[in-house]
Amino acid sequence: MFTKEEIAVILEVDPAEIVVLLQDHDNVTFKAFQRGRLKREAEVRKGIFDLAQNGSSPAQAFAMKIIENAKMDDV
Repeated sequence: MFTKEEIAVILEVDPAEIVVLLQDHDNVTFKAFQRGRLKREAEVRKGIFDLAQNGSSPAQAFAMKIIENAKMDDV
């Protein structure tokens, strides 16, 4: 993951501007930022579950933590 400042460099915008844009949850910049972050997190989680299904003990333990956290979020 990149910091907001690093993302500003990648997008070639002023770091202060990106901070302001990301504070407005209705702004397209905020939505794009969140969408990108969530897509990447989903890819990482898929990798963990793939490793867990193939027998990786550490991945199985981490997958169980992900599942338990999801259950807690539903409460």
